[in-house]
Amino acid sequence: MAQAQKPKRKLGPAELGQHRAASAVDASNAQILADRQKRIDAQRKVLPDLGLKLPEPEPEPDTASAFMDQFDKKAFGTGDQATITKIIYGPDPLVDNSPTFREALEMYGREDLAHGYEEAIMKKGASAMPDPLMAKAMEIAIHKFGREAIAAAFRDRVLKIPYRTVEIDASDDLDPEILGSAILEETVKRHRRPGMEYRFFTQLCVDRLGWRGYTPVKENGDIVKAGTLMLGEMRREKVEARRRKQQEMAREKLEGIAEKYEAGAENALAQQASAGLSTQGIAPLGHDEILTATHAGGEDPEGYLGRSRAAGIEIGRES
Repeated sequence: MAQAQKPKRKLGPAELGQHRAASAVDASNAQILADRQKRIDAQRKVLPDLGLKLPEPEPEPDTASAFMDQFDKKAFGTGDQATITKIIYGPDPLVDNSPTFREALEMYGREDLAHGYEEAIMKKGASAMPDPLMAKAMEIAIHKFGREAIAAAFRDRVLKIPYRTVEIDASDDLDPEILGSAILEETVKRHRRPGMEYRFFTQLCVDRLGWRGYTPVKENGDIVKAGTLMLGEMRREKVEARRRKQQEMAREKLEGIAEKYEAGAENALAQQASAGLSTQGIAPLGHDEILTATHAGGEDPEGYLGRSRAAGIEIGRES
């Protein structure tokens, strides 16, 4: 059975008056707020488009995975920073021993340079070589095997030069004031090639002594620098051979100093003997000769009796 609805209670005169007053206040407030918004919109200035193309704000992550991705981007970057692709050639005798050839290789690339040399040799013969030593060898080879065969052989030789591609962060500008002494290590790291040793030179050193067998490292035709220091490179076996030679020369020089000192001691004793002075029991001590303390009467408060030690002069150098 349907329940009977209760009849609505009629508002009394006082309650009806209060309801009408509240409705009038709400309508008045709404009208005031609408008029205020119209005045704000009328006074608002439209900003011109500056072309900034500001990115839209990222939405709040709705999953744990999305939250971690957003955190990684904000904390460590997006990982899409601009980089510079650089090709490093070598190690190879042509690249290492001929700075002119290496500069041309870095400028034109391996394939273009190989075919360029092939055409140049066919047209100019040995004079196509930039290096005098290479030109001399090319002249002998052309005379023996013919220009066409040598042009093709040299093309294939250039195409065998090894190379590797490295990515360098374009924003990684080496600032000496920030990196301090680490700038030398970072500079070498950016240009290191297998089998090479590196050394930095000042302009004053190069002006007075030259590069001393090293080849200046160049990038885009300019010598690579760390601050005011210029970077040079040399094959590791050459550096080691030069180091062994210098060590041998130093050893011979030290041996000569020791021999000269011993000869001076013998000469001093001979002069004393010629002057009538007694030299009995006195002789210069050679290298590694053993000197032993023996009993000569009396006490031995220092405890030297019976002790032995190597005598003579020995000259060395601490590393």
